[in-house]
Amino acid sequence: MADKPGPMDVLWQRLRAEAPEAVARRAAVEYAAAAQAYLVPLCGQPVRVLPAANRVECPDGPCGYEPMLACVQYLLTAQDEPPAGEMVNPRAIPSGDFFFRGPHDFPTWRLVKAFGDRVEAFRAASEKVGGRAVAAGDAAYEFAALPRVPITIVLWRADEEFPARAQVLLDRAADRQLPLDALWVLSNVLFKRLIAVAGK
Repeated sequence: MADKPGPMDVLWQRLRAEAPEAVARRAAVEYAAAAQAYLVPLCGQPVRVLPAANRVECPDGPCGYEPMLACVQYLLTAQDEPPAGEMVNPRAIPSGDFFFRGPHDFPTWRLVKAFGDRVEAFRAASEKVGGRAVAAGDAAYEFAALPRVPITIVLWRADEEFPARAQVLLDRAADRQLPLDALWVLSNVLFKRLIAVAGK
């Protein structure tokens, strides 16, 4: 008896069945017909999505599971419409108050550990990843994590009253572009990218 396809296999099958030009238009990405590859800007780096090979390539080699999932899911669900332009607490997104809790609470502790006492390092890493400075906290940047999915990260350094802390903000219409679980995964990809860039 044949093995049942896993969730990622199902996503790849769905993507191969889509018309590439329509996918590229909806997701605001390029499609290189000769290479049969979607060219997806992911958290400040160019990524190639190759449906025929079930592979996603980052600049330094094959991407891990989280970048792969974020890119493939985005190509399948992105809508041909701009972001709402209002960044909100993720729990303000429909069903977000239920979903973004417990195991799906954003692991902002990673950012606090890396940048809580190094705000300038956060600024430098954010700019390397293509972030745009915005007015909030002690430092805040908005990132085009995917073409239609902006993510804002706000960082506060520790003071006499509060420990260092970080917050994630999503576009109010982010759930139109990605399911909530994929938005959570995409945020993790951005966190890890910032930390990796700061370490170089």
